[in-house]
Amino acid sequence: MKHHSTTSQKKYPFWLKSSVTLIGLSLLFVILSYGKFILMPIAFAAFFSMLLNPVVTKLEGWKLGRAPSILLSLLLVLIILTGIITLISAQFVQFSERIPEVTERLKTVTTDGIEFLEETVGLSEEQRTNYLEQGLTNLIDKSGQYAGSVVGATTSAFTLMSLLPIFVFFMLYYKEMYQTFFKKLFERNENKTIDGVLVNVQEVTQNYLVGLLTVIGILAILNTVGLLLIGLEHAIFFGVFASLLAIIPYIGIIIGALPPLLFALLLGDSIITPLLVIAVFGTVQFLEGNFISPRIVGSKVSINPFMAMLALIIGGELWGISGMILFVPLIGILRVVFEQIDDLKPYGYLLGNRIEY
Repeated sequence: MKHHSTTSQKKYPFWLKSSVTLIGLSLLFVILSYGKFILMPIAFAAFFSMLLNPVVTKLEGWKLGRAPSILLSLLLVLIILTGIITLISAQFVQFSERIPEVTERLKTVTTDGIEFLEETVGLSEEQRTNYLEQGLTNLIDKSGQYAGSVVGATTSAFTLMSLLPIFVFFMLYYKEMYQTFFKKLFERNENKTIDGVLVNVQEVTQNYLVGLLTVIGILAILNTVGLLLIGLEHAIFFGVFASLLAIIPYIGIIIGALPPLLFALLLGDSIITPLLVIAVFGTVQFLEGNFISPRIVGSKVSINPFMAMLALIIGGELWGISGMILFVPLIGILRVVFEQIDDLKPYGYLLGNRIEY
């Protein structure tokens, strides 16, 4: 095997291999961009399938049959999701009663800011009116674009939710067929390597997903307890909301901290409350990054933070929020695959978080 890889490296010069790699990456970007309408639900379904596979296997061991086991697993997921959505909706209804108050307070702050600028910069009333008119015009022009984006995102979400259970069912039902397909795709003497890759991908994906769900649960408790201790209203809603956004690596928890911080700034009794909110989320972020995620998710799933940030940017550009969620675990899966193939081991090392000299 090693002799074959050595001869292949001598046969093909580096510039040719680099050119082919670059062309392949360009084609991959084009396919991901134009094929997201079908690739995105397939990617989500693949992750859910690998997450549910142990549950389905366990139920099959109880002589339930494969189809009933899959349907029962999907029903269990539906019940859990319904409970989470009901909890968040109930908390949001309570929070929504304060939205008019937040809006009025925001208007007051905006007016005070404009008056401060007028006194500091020397804007006349006519200039201020012109700036406001321009701002309103731009807002109206862009509101149509934003509305279209929201409608498109909502339609995509409903399409994804309707296709996802169907895709998950068939992926779990025909899982042996897909394993056999990969074995037939390569030479027979490489079947052991293929088995190892499939097992590792399954293990890494399950570790990542189960660990991520566990981390989200712990973050929800820590966020809620912290906000309750500082006396912030709607602490449960803000705590659970911020923890759910942790599904977006690195920046999710920062985005989740913005609504309670804005709420504390606008409706807080003093400037101490926003500072306490920052302290709570800063402490939780420190614990999550240094203790919770490394211990729960494990080093086997860890990837290079720089590569993770690139994956976030590229995923967000290609697939939006779904891409930001999916591309980081996809990088982890690619790392596992690359480390099993001799010619791709350098790329696996680059994606990993283990420094060797």
